[in-house]
Amino acid sequence: MPSVAEERPTLQETLNLLHQASRTTAKQRTVKVSSIVDVICRYASEDGLGQDALRDIVQLASVKTLLDQTTITTLIKNLYPSQRVPGDVVITIVGALGQGKGKPSPGTQDSLVKWLITIHEVVEDANVLSRLYGVLFGMLDMISIRTSLCHLLSLITRRKHVKPFRIQQLLELSRGLGNEPALQGLLRVYKDYYPDIILGSTSTSRKSFAPRPDAEWQAKIVAIQEASVAEDDSNVDGQNGFKVLRRRLKGSKGSAIPDVHTYHATESSATLEGIDSVDDFVEKLDRIEPPGQLIALLVDPLLQKYIDLKPSPITASRLGNWLATCLEEQFEEHRQGTGNDQYLSEVLDGLFRYAQYTKSLHPTVLAFLREYLPIWDGQRDLATLSGLVSYIPVEAFEDAYTTYFLPIERALAFHGITAYTHLVDFYTALLQHQITETASGPAEQREMRQEVLSDLIEHVATLFTSALVSIPPGFNTTLTSSILSLYELLSTSSKPHIIPIHLPPMHLIYLLSQDASPTTLSRICGIIGSYKLAFDAHPKPVKNYYPAEVTDAFNHCLRDMYNLVWVSRGLLVQDQKSKGLYCDPILRGTLNEYLRRVDRGYTIGAAFTLSYNAWLASLSAAAWRVVEKQEVDKAGEKNITRYHEGPVTDKSLEVLKSKGGVSVDWEGADGYKVTVLQWLTERGLGGIRDLMFATVINLKGTT
Repeated sequence: MPSVAEERPTLQETLNLLHQASRTTAKQRTVKVSSIVDVICRYASEDGLGQDALRDIVQLASVKTLLDQTTITTLIKNLYPSQRVPGDVVITIVGALGQGKGKPSPGTQDSLVKWLITIHEVVEDANVLSRLYGVLFGMLDMISIRTSLCHLLSLITRRKHVKPFRIQQLLELSRGLGNEPALQGLLRVYKDYYPDIILGSTSTSRKSFAPRPDAEWQAKIVAIQEASVAEDDSNVDGQNGFKVLRRRLKGSKGSAIPDVHTYHATESSATLEGIDSVDDFVEKLDRIEPPGQLIALLVDPLLQKYIDLKPSPITASRLGNWLATCLEEQFEEHRQGTGNDQYLSEVLDGLFRYAQYTKSLHPTVLAFLREYLPIWDGQRDLATLSGLVSYIPVEAFEDAYTTYFLPIERALAFHGITAYTHLVDFYTALLQHQITETASGPAEQREMRQEVLSDLIEHVATLFTSALVSIPPGFNTTLTSSILSLYELLSTSSKPHIIPIHLPPMHLIYLLSQDASPTTLSRICGIIGSYKLAFDAHPKPVKNYYPAEVTDAFNHCLRDMYNLVWVSRGLLVQDQKSKGLYCDPILRGTLNEYLRRVDRGYTIGAAFTLSYNAWLASLSAAAWRVVEKQEVDKAGEKNITRYHEGPVTDKSLEVLKSKGGVSVDWEGADGYKVTVLQWLTERGLGGIRDLMFATVINLKGTT
């Protein structure tokens, strides 16, 4: 076998060598087995093992071979699956357990069972172990694998598995073997489902239950499976929303929020732990016994659904009491500087996930935020806290601003420019929720919600404009993107008679349209195009719904952007038509004179068009080269005697055609300008096209 340092063989080649070694005695082998195993382990550790490779190794480990125990154990410890584990692999392992001439050694069998414990939640068919429960239970008399087998059974046991005859067998085993920890742990699981079981001993120890998976091993599986390009892109916990969440990497021990566990189930009741599908949940909903710690609903999707479908005053009271006690303690500890940051972070994360599910906040959480935000440092749990505050119910903007929003602004102000983006993102999330509330809320509250929405938008417009002008050029890329995201949301959210059209300040539009980025120009054009479509779809006449200064300002903006990009009239001020981006006419004239001195063909009007714009010129030139090449191919290269040197204008195209170049129109559906718009759109800069197609008369309705 070649040296790994020189040239590493493929995984399949290495597996073939391993199979050869498994059929050859140690003295007859020409290649060291240890070097073969090292290569396989490297593949497994770096990229994980695909289903075929995993199946290959498991089948080899599940029969008696000439490989030594150390080799087999090393292979099993490095079985990192890159995808979900196929059900047939599990069946192969279970089939390898027990007594028999061709069975693997007891040590190998125990290693295989321990591997099943580690990966049982990433099995492709979640029910395969359940269907094999009887087979596994029947092997409890095997001393060599009993401890691991009890641990595995403890993890996969559900109510349907708890049968009287199995209870009897476990009790008899327990009496015969004494206080064997793993067996007592399995009996404890059975007692959770069948409380009437009388245990001979109630003592349990750390060895009674399955050990927590090796954190490093488990983290590696998570990393490998997240990086995998497998078709199955579901998460590695096997969560489908209808199965109790087990946070295996964190573990429930020491966690602020416990896992779901039902302590007082009866024989006739069902438990959430026993649910594994939507059909099972629906069928047993009325018989489900509430778990002991209802606060687990902060992180468990199944418990959230159960509480949502079966609300009760007792449930609400239990949840409120836990939150009140916990949050009051956390507030006092952090006010005094003795708080546990990790504990509070976990609670806040849980509250945020629950708020995302319910789209609301518990009154206790609102009370906590009122007290905590003024002492918050503006950094700890930033995303979580801002996410929570975005869900607060707003009845009057000024009250909510003073109580919640202002403390956030003050806290973030201490952290400089980088914090501005977080503030914009917070207001964007808040705006999204307020728009949803306005659109879906009752009609009698609509006027109040429209007023809240208007006050909020006015505030953020002033805030964002101030932020942009106060930041030095080159430092505001992320901030600009966040502001554009907010107005992209706002420009597409209007709904006649329900959510009015709210325009951004024209000063902000003009400021952003001069940003040194083609992406920003495209996005700002797209936003204006969306507003144009919103006005087009609005009931007519629009002047009956919006004051003249609003519609006039927007019409001026449309004319300015049309002049800037589409025709050679950039920065032109026209009475009652355009503002010229608020460029003083004297300044425009001075700039025009300067450009003419540089080159007689340059003008300030054309300096911002598709061909001359500093941020679009190279892109437009590349688009022209594609167009010209296509036309040359059509006409035949020998028939073309001249190529365009650029930049492209309507006059230069006429000259090109008259001197033996290609014939391309300046305007029209197949003309140069439309072709450039389409070319830009294909490369992610579709906002300019959207604006022009919504505004230019001969392009309206064109696709």
